[in-house]
Amino acid sequence: MSDRLVYLAPDLPGIPENLMLARDQGKVLFLTGAGVSTPAPSSLPDFRGLVIDIYARLDGVLADAMRAFADASRAAHGAAIDWRPFAAALTPGQATELKVFARGEYDVVLGMLEQRIAGGMRTTAQEVLHAAHVPNTLHRSLNVLARRFGDPLLVTTNFDELHERAAGRTRPRAFDLGGLPRPSRQADFHGVIHLHGRLGSDIALTDQDLGDLYLRRRIASDFIYDAIRIFRLVIIGYSLNDAPFRYLLNAVAGDTRHFGDLKDRYAFIPRTGDDPTLALEWAARSITPISYDSADGHRALQRVLAAWAESVPTDEDVWARRRLRAMCRIAHDEASEADRSVFGYVLRRSGRDHRAALISYIGGELRAGPDWLTAANAVVRELEDGR
Repeated sequence: MSDRLVYLAPDLPGIPENLMLARDQGKVLFLTGAGVSTPAPSSLPDFRGLVIDIYARLDGVLADAMRAFADASRAAHGAAIDWRPFAAALTPGQATELKVFARGEYDVVLGMLEQRIAGGMRTTAQEVLHAAHVPNTLHRSLNVLARRFGDPLLVTTNFDELHERAAGRTRPRAFDLGGLPRPSRQADFHGVIHLHGRLGSDIALTDQDLGDLYLRRRIASDFIYDAIRIFRLVIIGYSLNDAPFRYLLNAVAGDTRHFGDLKDRYAFIPRTGDDPTLALEWAARSITPISYDSADGHRALQRVLAAWAESVPTDEDVWARRRLRAMCRIAHDEASEADRSVFGYVLRRSGRDHRAALISYIGGELRAGPDWLTAANAVVRELEDGR
C-alpha cells in the first residue's frame, strides 16, 4: 500500500493519498464525535461540559465542584489532580460522583445522577443540547466530504442535528436508535446515522445505556463491525478517553488480527508540541493518526477539512485546474512538497480520458516546462503498471 501524503497547503497536515482516492470513489465513512460540534457558532459542550451543564441545573453545589476540578485539570495540562480537595462541601454521595467525574467516567456519573435524582436528567440533557442551531465550519466541510453518489453519508454519536442542518434545504434523512440501517455498498445507503440516538428521541447517555447499546443488544457495535468491512473509517472529534468508543475500537483492533477484510481506519487527532505519544496510542489500536496542531481552538482541523472539501472533484474540476495553473508557473524541482503531492493526487484520481485532458492542459494552455510533463508521464506509467 502506498504511504504517500497529500499536503493541501504547506502548513497543514498531510492526508494519506489512498484515503483521498477512496473518498473520491465513495468508499469512506466519516464517524464524528462531540469535538465536531464544540467550535462556534455551534458551541455545544463536550461530554465533560455536558455533565457539568446538567448538574448545574439539578445539583448546583456539585456542579461548582466539578467545574473547579475541570479548571484545575486544564491548568495542570494533563497532570494528575487530586479530586478530594474539591469535595469539602459535598455529602458522601456527591463526593463519590465527583470522584467518578474526576476519572473521566462521564457516562457512569450520569447513571449515578439518574439513580439519585428521580427523573429530570434526560429532559435536562435534551434542553442543554437543543441550544445549538447553527452548523459550524466542520459540519459544512463534512457535508461535502461525506457525499457519496450525491447524498451525504455520515455516522455520528452526537445527539444534535447540525449535520442535517449543514445540508441546507436538501436535508438528508436521519436514522436513530429506532432503526439503524444495515451498512451497504449500494447507492441507497446514505443519510445521517445517529449511533447513540438524537434529540427528540431516545439517547444513550449513561453507562447502562451504552452497555445495552454495545454489549447486550450490540446495536452500535454490529453496525460498526459491518461498516468497516465495506468502508475506510475516518474518525473526527473523539478522544481515546471516550469509554464506549475506546471499548469498541479495542474490539475492532482485536478483530484486525483475525479477519483480513477489515478496511483501514484513520483519525484526526490534536497535537500539542512535539509529543508523539498520543499518535502512538491511536496507532496501537490499528488506527492511522492524522495529527494536526491543536493551537487556536483546533483551527488547523477546520482548515484541513475545509481544504479537503474544496478539493472534491466536480465536473468542471475548477480546483484542480487552478492548482495546476499556479504550480506549473515554476520548475517542477522548485515546487513545494505540497504542490508536488497535489500534482500526483490530481492525476491519480482522474480517469484515463480526464487524465489525458489534464496533461494536454498542462503542456498546452499552461505551457508548463518539460519537467512537469515528465512527472505526469511517470504517474501514467505507474498507473499502467498497476503499482
